[in-house]
Amino acid sequence: MRKKLYLILGCLSLVLGAIGVFLPLLPTTPFILLAAFSFERSSEKFYRLLLENRIFGKYIKDYTQKKE
Repeated sequence: MRKKLYLILGCLSLVLGAIGVFLPLLPTTPFILLAAFSFERSSEKFYRLLLENRIFGKYIKDYTQKKE
């Protein structure tokens, strides 16, 4: 049950992050990071696909490199 909730939250966050790429009023990075967090907890496949994505993977890699 928890994995399904994380998966739904991840998909919703990813959609909002994708919309944020085109709308300047909606932040992209927090939603993409929330999607990565959710996918990491729910589905290794979706998490890996998000990290390997040429658009959204950049946001996550930039954040993790600056954080470390």
